[in-house]
Amino acid sequence: MFSRIIILLIAVFSLNINAETVLELGDVPPDFLGNDSNGDAVTLKDHKGKVVVISFWASWCSPCLKELPILENIQNKVGTDKIKVIAINFKEDRKKYRKIKKLLSSLNLTLTHDKRGTIGKKFGVEAIPNLFIVGKNGELVFHNVGYGDSSIDEIVKVLNQQLSS
Repeated sequence: MFSRIIILLIAVFSLNINAETVLELGDVPPDFLGNDSNGDAVTLKDHKGKVVVISFWASWCSPCLKELPILENIQNKVGTDKIKVIAINFKEDRKKYRKIKKLLSSLNLTLTHDKRGTIGKKFGVEAIPNLFIVGKNGELVFHNVGYGDSSIDEIVKVLNQQLSS
């Protein structure tokens, strides 16, 4: 009987170790968001007091490539003192990432690279585009998977609410 309990406990704990992270609204997301073009760590703590938009994307994802300039435009209009967009390239090899990074160099975004998906896994990312908005208080206030006009409308609505608070 005792050995069955131990086996059951081991099975339960091993399931929890392998469980995917699922962030809920109100959670504090992981701090580390990758390294920028200069090799410096990008963290949420760096942007404390700002609204932070985190977008997981890839070069082959056409909806992602439509979303990034819109997010940049929002950031430029509002100002980087109030909002920061961090675009995390998800699960692409370094060569592809460097190539697309050059093509996107005119965008005023912080780009990071998540080659193995370890950052995305901590956010529960399984599909892209995958967007998270972190409020000024450091808590997750919005999450959206996919892209479309209705999602942009919802993103703008949430950003306006966060910026006015």
